[in-house]
Amino acid sequence: MTKLYKHKDYNEYYEAQVSKNIRKIKLVWIKPYDINDISNHINKYIPNAKFGICHGVRNAWEVKQLRKRLGIEVIGTEISPTAEQFANTIQWDFHNIKDEWVDNVDFIYSNSFDHSYKPSRCLDQWMKCIKKDGICYIHWMITNTHKIDSADCFAGTKDEYRNLFNKKYKVIDEFTSHPSRLIFAIKHK
Repeated sequence: MTKLYKHKDYNEYYEAQVSKNIRKIKLVWIKPYDINDISNHINKYIPNAKFGICHGVRNAWEVKQLRKRLGIEVIGTEISPTAEQFANTIQWDFHNIKDEWVDNVDFIYSNSFDHSYKPSRCLDQWMKCIKKDGICYIHWMITNTHKIDSADCFAGTKDEYRNLFNKKYKVIDEFTSHPSRLIFAIKHK
């Protein structure tokens, strides 16, 4: 059964995210093989991609790598004020969307979905941005199964994640270069 941490208010959520971001600002969670897998998938299934968003990017490493690998416009969002330190990154709560993103994004990638305080709403917001033929990529890791706290506030098994995604959308692919990690590729039905 999925688990969701209950914050007393939005400020508790925000402070937990900023605190964790600052503590781990130099750490990179995504691996080069993940970038290769995601880039290859985008090139195969969205060959004319022009614009992507990475949500919850901490130090924007994945933004830099995907821009370089794909040769297209990719921006990152990060809730922490540290976002200003990194190129092509804006300070932004990924539960919200900008009007200019609606139906205008070829792909969204995030390894921070477990930081969502409203996972279903968050996914709905992201999918509003995805073009008809676009794809939302969400990373799941075995550690997303058990523990929750004020920063890593959502947890579920890979089956629970898949079931959540398939309620309104369609998981078209699941791929991994490592047995404890999985990337879900999600499209509109």
